[in-house]
This record gives sequence, structure tokens and C-alpha cells, in this order.
Amino acid sequence: MKSTNEIFLLKLGGSLLTDKNQPFSIRENVVKSAIQQIIEAKEKLILIHGGGSFGHPLAKEYSISKGLNPSIPNQILGLVKTHQSMNKFNSYLINLFLEKNYPALSIQASSIFIKESHNISTQSIDMIETALDLNILPILYGDIILDKQGSFSIISGDQIIFELCENLKKYNVSKVIFTMETDGLYINDKFNKESLATECYSDELESLELANLGQKIDVTGGIKGKLNFIKQICKYNIPVQLINGLKEGYIYKSLKNQKINCTNVLINK
Repeated sequence: MKSTNEIFLLKLGGSLLTDKNQPFSIRENVVKSAIQQIIEAKEKLILIHGGGSFGHPLAKEYSISKGLNPSIPNQILGLVKTHQSMNKFNSYLINLFLEKNYPALSIQASSIFIKESHNISTQSIDMIETALDLNILPILYGDIILDKQGSFSIISGDQIIFELCENLKKYNVSKVIFTMETDGLYINDKFNKESLATECYSDELESLELANLGQKIDVTGGIKGKLNFIKQICKYNIPVQLINGLKEGYIYKSLKNQKINCTNVLINK
């Protein structure tokens, strides 16, 4: 039986929930299916979602991830527009949970994380843990992050997950789940054909020859950036699963630790 202080961290990818090539578009059926599966699983978790078509186009237009640049017209306005756009997307998700009478609470990453040069400090982890104590689902999302040095950047959903793994005190993360549009990580095998890496150890991630499945707009590092965060997460002895969020029931099955066709990143012995 799972300990009462064990939780999942579930990341719903922005490219899964939205069409990144079409600004401010929502894949409603995908979002509603994911939310229904979360509710039905009845597991304690923290939900994190990406920016997709709400965050990335604006962040790219104003070069938010590169920090303050006076030569970019209206960059500060673009900064707050990016934040507000993510708020709008997050509110849509929150309202879907509330329509199902499921208690979900929006927590702005820009309010609980702050940067000082290259380091990120976490201001209010207690708030997240107290929400979990009350059986409230905390929902965080990729957002802007302010820098004490007088600049700013983007904090991605993947970065948020790493910060949670590092800073949660009262709760232990039993598994991190990343939902994608594919079954997981595809690699080029010895015959140069694409195949799903169903299992790999965290120290093998850097040496994987990833298959090129096409890229969309992403200002937060793409799949290689994700693998870097996954490797860091595994250092805390937390297994990671990359699953296809488009496949019926996969989110529910992952939360219930049922067998599915996906990539499992295992902890090195």
C-alpha cells in the first residue's frame, strides 16, 4: 500500500494540450480527457502544465527567455503579456476541474520562484504542501520568472518539476510522469530504424541516439532540455515515465502504476 505522504508529479505537455503552431489554440478533447482521468484515478498529486500555444509564441516574440534587452521594443509589456496569457490558459483548466466539483488551486510559478543570477530560490513550498494536506490539487504551470539582478526569464514546467523534487519536504515523490504526443523516447536502432526505448537507466540518457520526430516552437529547451532535467530528477531516486497523453486511459493507468507502452527511466543501481 502506498504511503499517505507519497505523491505523483504529473506534467501535461503544452504541445499535447494545445496546437503550438496556432497561437492560443486549445485541444479541448485532449484536455478534458486528461482531467477526467486525473479525477477518476483519485491519487494525490501535483499537476504541472506547459505553455504550448499560449506561452511560447509570445515568449519567442519578445525573447523573454534571454532576459532584459533594451533593444527589443515593448519587451517589458511582452513579459507581462506572456504571464497573463499563461494565466488565461491555466484558468481554463482550473474551471474544468471546478465544473466537476474537484478542488483544484492555481499556483503561479512567478509568485513562488525567483531567480538570482543562475540560481532559483523557492519561496512558498509550504503553501503547496498545505494544499495537499487539504486534499486540494495544486496546479502549477510554465511562467515568467523574475531575477533579482534586474532581469527575467522563463521557468518551464520541467524546471518546476525539478524544483519540486528538490524542495518538497513533507511529501515524497514516488514517480514523475511526463505526458507527450508520442509513446516516449524514440531512438535510432542499429538498423537505423526508429524504435521506442521502453526502458533505460538515467546514466544512459545522454548517450541515446534520439530519432528526429520533428520540432515545433519551443523556447524552453525541447527534448534535450527535458532529458537534462530527467537526469537531475533521477538523482533524487525518483523514477520517471514518459507516456502518450493522446492514448485512451494512459494517464489513469500511469497514475495507477498499471503497465503501458511507454518509456520508463530507471534509477541506476
